[in-house]
Amino acid sequence: MAGLQRFITYINKYENDEKMDNSGFAKIEIRGSLCRVEIHIRNTSVNETEATVYLFTRKEKNMQGISVGSMEISRGCGDVRYAFDTKEIQEFGVSMEEMQGIFIPLGESSFLASQWKEGILSQGSFEVLEKHGASEQQSEEVIVQAETEEVLEQNESSIPKVQPQQQSTAEIARQKQKRADPEPDGQQEKEVTVKNGFVINKDVPSSQAGSVQQKENKVSVAAPQKMPETKIQPQEDTNVRATELPLEDFMEETGWDRIFGKLRLKSEICFPFEGQEIECIRMNLNDLRDFPQKYWYLSKNSFLLHGFFNYRHILFGAIRENGKKEYFLGIPGVFQNQERLMASMFGFPGFRTAKAAAYKTGNFGYWYRII
Repeated sequence: MAGLQRFITYINKYENDEKMDNSGFAKIEIRGSLCRVEIHIRNTSVNETEATVYLFTRKEKNMQGISVGSMEISRGCGDVRYAFDTKEIQEFGVSMEEMQGIFIPLGESSFLASQWKEGILSQGSFEVLEKHGASEQQSEEVIVQAETEEVLEQNESSIPKVQPQQQSTAEIARQKQKRADPEPDGQQEKEVTVKNGFVINKDVPSSQAGSVQQKENKVSVAAPQKMPETKIQPQEDTNVRATELPLEDFMEETGWDRIFGKLRLKSEICFPFEGQEIECIRMNLNDLRDFPQKYWYLSKNSFLLHGFFNYRHILFGAIRENGKKEYFLGIPGVFQNQERLMASMFGFPGFRTAKAAAYKTGNFGYWYRII
C-alpha cells in the first residue's frame, strides 16, 4: 500500500439494524504501512459509556471485526485518534485493503457504523476476529504449564521428610562444654545435622567428631533437581496494537474535506437537486466563520445577503465533475436575466435548477461559485 491514501467516511447510528441519524465522521489516513484513524462522535443520545472501536470486513453474510481500541462517549460526544501498523491486520488473516468500515457497538440493539464499501449492517452478524494461531498457542501453553506443575510435584515428593529429633541431657552438656573449650582455628569439621526439623550447618571439634557422629543422626538431603526453564508466552491479544494519539498530535486536514465534515455535524444535510446525488449543507451566515479567513468577506457580499434574507439559508456542497471533486457555495434564487448579471458581478456566475427542467428561466435553483 504505497503512497498516501486519505478519505472521510460518515458515521450513523443504528437501532435494531435500522439506520437513524448521522452521528459523526471518521478520517482514515494510510501512509505507507502506517494507518491513522480519527473518529468524532456527536449527538448519539448516549450519556456515559466506553465503547470498543472495530474495523470490519465481510465474509459471506458475516461482519468480522478487528478491535483497534476504545473510546469514551460522554454526553453523546466522543473524540479519539489511533495509529497502528497495517501489517498487524495481516495477523488476523486479512489485509487493510479488505477493511470495509467502522463498527462501534453501544448496546444489545444499538451501534454506530460507517462503511466505505456498501453492504448490509447487522449487529447479529458481527463477530470478532482472532489472530491466526492464537487458539492453538493458548492450548499449547496450557499443556506446557500442566506438565511443568506435574514435574515440580514429583520433584518435591522425592525430597525426604525429616522428623525432628529430641536432644538427650548428655548431648546438651557436651554442647556446653564445646562452647567453653573451642578448638583452634582449622581443626573444626563441618557436618550437616538436623535439629528441631531444620537442616543446619554445625561446626564440630575434631576431637569430638567421632562421638558426635555416633550420637547425631546425620541426614544427607538430596538437592532438588533444577528444572529446565520453560518460557510460557503471554496470551495473544485479539486487538491490533494501536497507539492512541493526543488530538493535537494528529496531522490536521487543511482542505475543504475537513470543513465540510465539521459543518455536516451541526447543520442540516440536504440533496436539493432533483435526480442528482449532490450532498449539500444548509448553512447560516455565521457558518462562514468555519471557512478559511480569506473567505470571510463573503458574509458582507450583497448578493449573498439578498439571497439569504429571502430564503433564510445558503448552500455549501460537494460536486464531482470530470472526475474531480470540488466544493461550491450556492445562493438560492430564481433564474432571470437581470439576476444573472447581478450574480456574475458578485462572483456567482453559475446556476443549477433544483428540479430537472429544459429551461432555467423562471425556475428556482442556486447561483453558485466553485471555492
